[in-house]
Amino acid sequence: MPKRSLLLLLAAMLACPLPAFADTVTIGWWQDGFNNNQVKALSATSGPITATSPIVQIVDHPLFLGSGFGFAQLIAMVIPPTGNVFSGGLGVAGPTFQFSFNNGFAPPNGGNIRLYATWQGAVTAGNTLTLPSRFAIDEMPGGTNGFTVAEQIFVCGVGGLFCDNFVVGGGTLVRQIDFHDTPPSAQNITLTGFAPGQAFSITEVFDFTQDRGTFPFAPQGNVGATIMTDPAAPVPVPGPIAGAGLPGLILAVGGLLGWWRRRQAIA
Repeated sequence: MPKRSLLLLLAAMLACPLPAFADTVTIGWWQDGFNNNQVKALSATSGPITATSPIVQIVDHPLFLGSGFGFAQLIAMVIPPTGNVFSGGLGVAGPTFQFSFNNGFAPPNGGNIRLYATWQGAVTAGNTLTLPSRFAIDEMPGGTNGFTVAEQIFVCGVGGLFCDNFVVGGGTLVRQIDFHDTPPSAQNITLTGFAPGQAFSITEVFDFTQDRGTFPFAPQGNVGATIMTDPAAPVPVPGPIAGAGLPGLILAVGGLLGWWRRRQAIA
């Protein structure tokens, strides 16, 4: 490579650093007959996952959706791995994707609603996944109440916002756990699956139902639930170039100069 061309290439590298992967968490909802039968996004947050900076997205109360479903909070977050200063998560080596709602209640005539949270930008060392997961009911009125919460985890390709196997499509169901008339409880399960390339998306869904036709005098709330999963063997999200920023760029430039000098010596 001529020296002038090499210098032009180095100048271009300095002027245009390589793009970084983006992590985004988005919360949405769906109910039959609303929003043209599409999942409606409520809010989204993007940013890096660091020891002191998880990605947290909170939709706060009062929150009324669709035909009259209400929630105190919808919370979705990507929690840094164990050992960092931000506590929580599944206590495993990788970041935990968590979706929760609390103080949920149904309208007087009951019905069904689906709550969505998608993590776009998940990265692992390979496409074979091991997913330590937790499915939980945190709040539930006692006795026979007609409530069912189906908790689902889907994986899909990069950019797969709200991917599932029902409304949006494009998602592969990894596992579903159904809680019906269940007191607060949890199931910890290690799941397996395949990532459709790198990076990929994970969607967690609550399918929240109350049958008030069968149980007309059942309480309308108070229901809360949590889904947590961790794609095992995660790779740290890269910055613009290995080594992060200018030091990494200098290393890359040094390697390119060394290659050019070896070519000159051989010539």
